[in-house]
Amino acid sequence: MAQLLKKFLRFFLSEKSTSELIQFIKLGLPMFFSQAALSLIGINAVIQSGNYSKDVLAGILTANAIWFPIFLSLGGLIFFVTPMVAQLYGARKLSEIGPLVRQAYWLMIPIILIGMTVLFIVPNFLSLMDIEDEIIFHAKEYLATFTFAIPAILLMQPLRSLSEGIKRPIPISLTNALTLILAILGNYAFIYGNWGFPEMGARGSGLSAIIGTWTSLTVLTLYIKFRKEIYAPTEFFKRFELPSFKVIKEILRGGLPMGISNFIELSMFSGATLILGRLGADVVAAHGIAINIGGFLFMVPLSVGMAASVIVGNKIGEKNLVGARYSSFYSLKFGCALAIINSIILLTFSDVLISFFTQDPNVMQLGIVLLMFAAFFQIADALVIGAQGSLRGYKVTLMPMFIMLISFWIFALPFGYSLAVTDFWNVQLGAPGMWTGMSIGLFVCAALMVWRMNYVTSKSLELEKKNLSFDEMRLDGFKLKL
Repeated sequence: MAQLLKKFLRFFLSEKSTSELIQFIKLGLPMFFSQAALSLIGINAVIQSGNYSKDVLAGILTANAIWFPIFLSLGGLIFFVTPMVAQLYGARKLSEIGPLVRQAYWLMIPIILIGMTVLFIVPNFLSLMDIEDEIIFHAKEYLATFTFAIPAILLMQPLRSLSEGIKRPIPISLTNALTLILAILGNYAFIYGNWGFPEMGARGSGLSAIIGTWTSLTVLTLYIKFRKEIYAPTEFFKRFELPSFKVIKEILRGGLPMGISNFIELSMFSGATLILGRLGADVVAAHGIAINIGGFLFMVPLSVGMAASVIVGNKIGEKNLVGARYSSFYSLKFGCALAIINSIILLTFSDVLISFFTQDPNVMQLGIVLLMFAAFFQIADALVIGAQGSLRGYKVTLMPMFIMLISFWIFALPFGYSLAVTDFWNVQLGAPGMWTGMSIGLFVCAALMVWRMNYVTSKSLELEKKNLSFDEMRLDGFKLKL
C-alpha cells in the first residue's frame, strides 16, 4: 500500500507531472466551465419543462435526441479546426490561423443549410417510432422554434476553435455562461408565461434558445474583433477570401471522421431515448434525467480530453513528440482520477440529484437505478475521451471513428435493444437493459481507444527517428508505415 502511495505521489507531484498538471488545469478548468454552461442549458430546460409538464419534458428530451446528434455530426466537421489551430500555434505560424478559420466559415454555409433542412423533415417520422402522440406534439413544438438557433450554435464553433487553439479558453467560457443566463430567464418567461409574456410551453424553450445563442455569438465576435493584442496576430479579420478547396479538403479529411464519430456516439444515447420512447413518458423522463446528470459530470473528463487535444497539438507543432506522448498518457490518468470522484458523487447523492429534476416517485425510483449505471461507466468515459482527445491532437480521427462504430453500433445498441424491449435473453429489463448495453459498448470503446493511442504515440517516435517530417508519418490510417 505504501509503495502504491509513493507511485501516486511521484506521478502527481514530480516536477514534470506538476508542470503538466498546471497546463491541464489552465486549459481544462475554463473548458470545464464552458462545457458545464452548455450542459446546464440543457439541464435547465429539463428542470423547467419537467416542473411545467411531464409530457412537455418528454417532448423536449425526444427533440434533443434528434437535434443534438445532427449538431455534433455536422458540427464535428469543424471541430477538427481546433487541433489544426493548436499545431499552427505550437509551430508559431500565427498568421496562418486566421485564413484557416475563414475557410471553416465557408464550410459552415452548407452545414447550416443541411442541418436546418434535416430538422424540418425528421420530426415528421417520429410516429414510426411508436412514440406517444402527446410527446411527438411537444417535440415538434420545441423544434419549430429551436431550429432557428442552430445557425448561431454552429457559427460559434470556428471562433471557439480559434480561441481555444491559441490557449485562450476563457472568452468561450464567459459567452457560454451568458447563453446559460439568457436560457434560464427565457425559459422562465416563455415556458410559463411569466413577466407578461405568453405561455408557450415547449415552443417557448426553443425561443429562449434563439435569443441566447444569437446574443452570445454577437458578443464573442465583437470581443475577438476588438481584443487586437490577443487575436490580431492570427489575421482573422485582416481580409476577405474566396473558398480555398485545398484548405477545405484538409478540414474535411480530419473533420468528416470526427463528425461521423460524434454522430455514432450520440446516436447511442439518442437511439436509446427513441427506443425507450415506446415504454412511456415515465421511462423517457427517468432516462433523460439520468443522461443529463451523467452528462453534466462527464464534462469533467471531457474537459481533460479537450485540453489534451490542444496541449498535444501544441507539442506536435513544436516537434516535441516525446512530450506529446507524455501528455497523452497524463490525460488518461488525470481523467480517471477525476472520474472516480464523479462515481462517488453519483453513488452517494443520486436521490438528491434526481430530486432537482422531478418529484414523481416512479420517475425518481427508475432514475436512481440508472444513475448507478452512470457511476459504473465514468472511468470508461474518461479513458475514451482522454485517448480520443490526444489522438485528435495528432490529427488522428479515422481509426477512432471505426472504433466507435464497432463499440456503439455493434455492441452497445444491439445489446441494449435486445435487453430493453425484447425477450431475446428471456428477460425484458426496460431502461436498465438499455443502460447495460451502453455500458458494454463504452468499455469496449475504452479498451480499443487506449490501444490505438498507445500505438500512434509510440510509432510516431519510431518514425521520427527515421527523420520523417510529421506530415509524412501517415498516422491516421489502419497501418503506420515504417
